[in-house]
Amino acid sequence: MRIDWSPLRRAVKPETQLWWRDDDAVAATPALDRLLALSGEVRVPVVLAVIPALVTPGLVQRLGPNDRVMVHGWQHADTSAPGAKKSEFQRLRPDAADETAKALAHMRAIFGSRLSPVFVPPWNRIDDHIAKGLGAQGYEALSTFGPRARQADVGLPRINTHVDPIDWRGTRGLVDPDLLIERAARQLTEHPDEPLGLLTHHLVHTPEIWAFSRAFLSEMQAAGARLMPMQE
Repeated sequence: MRIDWSPLRRAVKPETQLWWRDDDAVAATPALDRLLALSGEVRVPVVLAVIPALVTPGLVQRLGPNDRVMVHGWQHADTSAPGAKKSEFQRLRPDAADETAKALAHMRAIFGSRLSPVFVPPWNRIDDHIAKGLGAQGYEALSTFGPRARQADVGLPRINTHVDPIDWRGTRGLVDPDLLIERAARQLTEHPDEPLGLLTHHLVHTPEIWAFSRAFLSEMQAAGARLMPMQE
């Protein structure tokens, strides 16, 4: 896979920060082992967005004391209105707030200090009214997809992702790398103060997606990007 990384290298500045979120973890699997191994090899911590209602004891036991997890909805169930895009918390429901509160309590109980109290709505969609209630429940940040400057102020910091290598609406393989690099470079140029987030889904990666993810993380660091401290 020959890729022209020069647009990305030019867009990275000394103040550029990088972070990595991987969604849908629930169990210890060979794909998870590969993900964690890659994280160690490229020296970029991967934060797992874990589905609270589906998490298994095997995942809890597999993760080390320095691994970090976030709250990925409640059970990753599509509760969208007919004809709407898939979501779990985009539509106002009477039990939505109960589920977000229950999700945080459950994750705290099983992961303890490994939990970053950040809410990651499935499909990266959440109603602003629901989001505005997260802070009172104990969440400290919200993580979705896209430039945070274009999203509503919900009273919580946004730690977003911006580069998703999976062609979800097409082949479910790797998106054209030139397009991914163009998008990343544009994000860095238009929103230089926002940490750039890579979004992956280890359970459905093809060999090409694994290869691109490795190369992207390596190239970002080689260009001078710094890792975002998760405590910030």
